[in-house]
Amino acid sequence: MGGLNWEDKRMQKKSGMMAFSLLALSLLPMSTGATAATIPDLMKTFPSMTQETAELTVTMPSFTMALAIVISSFMVKRWGTKKLVLTGTALTAVGALASMLAPNVLILLAARAVMGAGIGLFNALCISLIDLLYTGQQRERLLGFQNTFQGLGAAGGALIVGLILMNTSWKMAFSFYLISIPIFLLYLIFVPEVRYDAPDVKETVSVNEKVTTASKVQFGYYWIVLFIVMVFYMTVNVKIPSYILNNHFGPLAVGSSAVVMMSVGTIIGGLIYGIFYEIAKKYTLLLAIVIEAVSVFTISAADSSIACFVGAIGVGFSFGLFIPFIFSKGLSFVPKKYGNDASTILMIATNSANFLCPYVGKLINVGGTDQSLFMVSGIIASVVAMIELIKLLSGHRMAALRQEI
Repeated sequence: MGGLNWEDKRMQKKSGMMAFSLLALSLLPMSTGATAATIPDLMKTFPSMTQETAELTVTMPSFTMALAIVISSFMVKRWGTKKLVLTGTALTAVGALASMLAPNVLILLAARAVMGAGIGLFNALCISLIDLLYTGQQRERLLGFQNTFQGLGAAGGALIVGLILMNTSWKMAFSFYLISIPIFLLYLIFVPEVRYDAPDVKETVSVNEKVTTASKVQFGYYWIVLFIVMVFYMTVNVKIPSYILNNHFGPLAVGSSAVVMMSVGTIIGGLIYGIFYEIAKKYTLLLAIVIEAVSVFTISAADSSIACFVGAIGVGFSFGLFIPFIFSKGLSFVPKKYGNDASTILMIATNSANFLCPYVGKLINVGGTDQSLFMVSGIIASVVAMIELIKLLSGHRMAALRQEI
């Protein structure tokens, strides 16, 4: 009996390490913006660099992540999940080292592109592997933790980058991404090979399932909303360090701390999402967008770093709510056999928004200042919230008409 108990404990520990190794992958995707605080020092090192190019060093990984996410959906069928994840984490480490050693902006951008491609190879698997390997309450709990780990990665990255910038050069800030090395080892040791073309997976799929036109329209709506709210989230992430510095609210370390506050908000939002959804239900997305709009308005009207921190926490909190809601809602419109592909398409929205946010910001910034950019972002977010409210009210009316009939 004692031997059996020891074996049970050993298996439980192994299962726990597998879950932790899967969750650890989520530390990287949202941490790519952690280096936003390097922008002022980067522009001092390269005086001829434009603001947009400096911001591109932060958002470049999102572009290659989006490309790699698409490619990975085809590669996973040929390579299997384990080889794909290990290749991705290895590329992330290579990109981090190259960023630390980059002698000029061109090589830095290339290194950041490699790092983003590495993360993109396993980004979709962060969710789909949990969905495939776990069921029931454990699956739901791990999906919630997955969003929390994203916030932890972003918060830890921003905090570590801030500490590094206080003590050494901006190049060393990219050393944070060497965390991909222990993640590589954890996955290598504790996570087995999982294939989507395995017989037991195929048996769960119905060949007759089709996606209706109405479902495609609904999915498209959530894709567009996700893109818009992610643009504003990333705009705050990229702009708030220099916004605090340029408005003399505090030194660069304070600006970096604001990014940490965003991640703290995300962690809180992710942890309480289940409870929040139980209360708000279908109004969850509406409330999340309203919170984001109010928070961005708060930053635009800020007269101190404290007000910026409050706004940053609010923006991060809204992220912790709308990401799991949109992914859950979006995936509900497609059959299970399209779940991984649907996750990939939604992730393209988030990464495209991250990459394009400097250009979208320049397009909508009618006032030409960061303050006006935050104000316009808040106005557009408010319009999106109104559209979501109209959609919900229309749904209520249609449901009432069906009951009368």
